[in-house]
Amino acid sequence: MQMDTGKEGFSALNFSIFILLLFSLLPLQCCSQVHDITPSRPLAEGQTIVSPGNLFELGFFSPNNSPANKYVGIWYQNILPRKVVWVANREKPLAVADTVASLRISRNGTLELVDGKQNSVWSNNVSVPSNSSAAALFLDDGNFVVKVNAGAADHLWESFDYPSDTLLPSMLLGFDSKSGERNFLSAWKSESDPSTRIFLAGLTPEVPSQLVVWINGSTPNWRSGPWDKSKFIGVPEMDDQYQSGFYLDENAQLGTKYFSFSLFEKTVAAYMDISSEGVLKLIYSKHGENWNTFWEAPKSPCDNYGACGPFGACKSSESPICKCLKGFVPKSLEEWSKGNRTGGCVRKTKLFCESNTNQSVALRGNDDGFWKMSNVKLPDFHEYISSLSAENCRRQCLDNCSCLAYTYVNNIGCLVWSKDIIDVEEFSSAGQDLFIRLRTESGK
Repeated sequence: MQMDTGKEGFSALNFSIFILLLFSLLPLQCCSQVHDITPSRPLAEGQTIVSPGNLFELGFFSPNNSPANKYVGIWYQNILPRKVVWVANREKPLAVADTVASLRISRNGTLELVDGKQNSVWSNNVSVPSNSSAAALFLDDGNFVVKVNAGAADHLWESFDYPSDTLLPSMLLGFDSKSGERNFLSAWKSESDPSTRIFLAGLTPEVPSQLVVWINGSTPNWRSGPWDKSKFIGVPEMDDQYQSGFYLDENAQLGTKYFSFSLFEKTVAAYMDISSEGVLKLIYSKHGENWNTFWEAPKSPCDNYGACGPFGACKSSESPICKCLKGFVPKSLEEWSKGNRTGGCVRKTKLFCESNTNQSVALRGNDDGFWKMSNVKLPDFHEYISSLSAENCRRQCLDNCSCLAYTYVNNIGCLVWSKDIIDVEEFSSAGQDLFIRLRTESGK
């Protein structure tokens, strides 16, 4: 049989080669990665953009495959289970049935999410100068930013300034006291609903600061203890092995205070988040493997704020976990015996300085002393006194009848307490020494 080399055979062969070439090019076209949104290239349902290093992805999602709502968010691309780290429209979900919604750059340069009827669902409320071109860029650290021109150094807007429930490496958690702006972590309402719930996590304004989880923004649920320039000293897991990755930058002149953390190993991914139950966690993944929990709080009953009330101390390894500080007795024996110890304790014997008011403060204090507690999470409501040695710290507290306790912490200095001693937890290791003021007769 002879091969047909006529015109029809040649055309069929060329057509087959053309089809093969066309399909060989399709994967390159469909899988090309996009890192930005421009006025001419919005993000539509079913599309995603990825960070240049392929660690993060941004797109539409339905949490837990919710049959009702969907959102625009950012998540780790290839680590399971999928962790959503930021949500744009967390209070205004789109309907799952809306398949023509898009995230776009509007004519005035605003980044906005519009539904299928072109109604604005969410926007960053930032417009660009006239005669300028805006673009939304996805960066390698998971930050989603809007710039005027892709090569510009400054960001007009960035997702890092508007945290959801997650703190990523290099994100800032804190406040600007002059502008009143504060960055909190706010918990999802549930695993299927990213709208805000009652739990917030953030920094306190006192010196030194603490990391606190609040209920409804005001009632503390857990706190970290003070910052000692390398770690929060009420968190035993923040030992020397990890302390170099944590930072708290305070600028008194600008009125800013921000906490952040960083990673030194490129093979490790990590984040801190607050769960819908109010649990603050530090999570990590090595080499892209599944997530592991490094630390979480509250974890034990003693981690709950004020578990044993004023002038009580909590130790999770003992039963019962609560006891009164030395020199104190339960405020209500009836409630204490029932296991309700949040009412705390009261002083058994008045301080000497309180019962001899006709003498000078210095003389009145001479018959009071201090009882040392070791390995404790320091109580709340500390007052910072600078430039004092440990002995001068003790003396200043002793000479002031309203001073109920003191400590001297390396890298911090002198801390004193004049309010109720509350939220003291005893650790098996780590922690600090706390000196409780007692009348000498009851303190020996």
